[in-house]
Amino acid sequence: MVTRLANMKDIRALFRDKPDVTCGQIDALFEKHGFSSSRSIRCLETNFTNQIFLVETRAHGWVILKIQFRQSLGFSLKTEFIATGALRGTVGVPVSESLVYDGDGEPFVFECLLIPREPGESGLSYYLAASRAQRLQLGSLLGQTVAQVHMQQCPPKLQSQKTRDLASWEVTIREAIFGDEVLASSMAATLPELWSRLLAATDPVPEVRVQGDNVFLWGEAGLHNVLVENGSSLRITNVHDFQSAGWGTAAHDLRQAEGEYVTRPGSEHFEPGYIDAFRSSYNAVTEKPLTELSPVEEKVLSIVANLRMIRFFWDCGRLLHPKTSEFLGAAVSDIESLHGVGLAE
Repeated sequence: MVTRLANMKDIRALFRDKPDVTCGQIDALFEKHGFSSSRSIRCLETNFTNQIFLVETRAHGWVILKIQFRQSLGFSLKTEFIATGALRGTVGVPVSESLVYDGDGEPFVFECLLIPREPGESGLSYYLAASRAQRLQLGSLLGQTVAQVHMQQCPPKLQSQKTRDLASWEVTIREAIFGDEVLASSMAATLPELWSRLLAATDPVPEVRVQGDNVFLWGEAGLHNVLVENGSSLRITNVHDFQSAGWGTAAHDLRQAEGEYVTRPGSEHFEPGYIDAFRSSYNAVTEKPLTELSPVEEKVLSIVANLRMIRFFWDCGRLLHPKTSEFLGAAVSDIESLHGVGLAE
């Protein structure tokens, strides 16, 4: 049982604490799937859940190897493999044409994906150096892309993953917070007052009305997960990172895309009009106005986001993030405010 909040030193340690990967293991994986051996291997900067390598093979060109060595609820390379396969061939969603998934445990004990290296520059990097007109154009392209994802048929295997379905929010928060007994006992010992309020507020969870239909969610929509080229015209050449894809309310993706730091008024890179360009192009593709969330739905969205954030760091590092008290406090206050508000008819 954990009885303290982590500090930033603990968080930074997650980025350093990664399994060793050898050339022999990579070559064994490539041989297993019919690829030639490696000529050069370069480790790319990434987060604390994945290791990503850019590999030059002797006969098959450049390949990206993605290894997920930490798992979390609703977050996996198998999900990315399924989602990308379902989106392949979709107009306006240029995903990689060839992916190989390996979860057999050999030569790595972790999930792996082999992806061809795609052309283009990071959308976020492009945005930072772009003119205002180019930034607005990029926002428009991203809005079109997110809309195209949302309009596709979600694979049945992913429809069962309703971690972002607001209508199933009670199941989501119970699985996230109460589904791990060690996490629950650690939260109770570390933040007893907030924990007691959470127990009271969720016994029972308030019933609320949630409007609208679910869509095929990207899960990590944003400039950081697209590649772009600006030749005769600006275009998105690749869309990636579907480890959190699933079935749920469109607002999850929209908040992701609109919540990057470049869209915040306090950011030095803030561009007035970017969000409007994104939303206008999204609406044009879906051919219907984007329905704004009600105040109650906004609270539910925030509750799910805060409690799943606690679970994410717990799954990945068996620690309570330094901001756990903020995450939990905000969620508890929102749940308490929902009692007696927006009751289901």
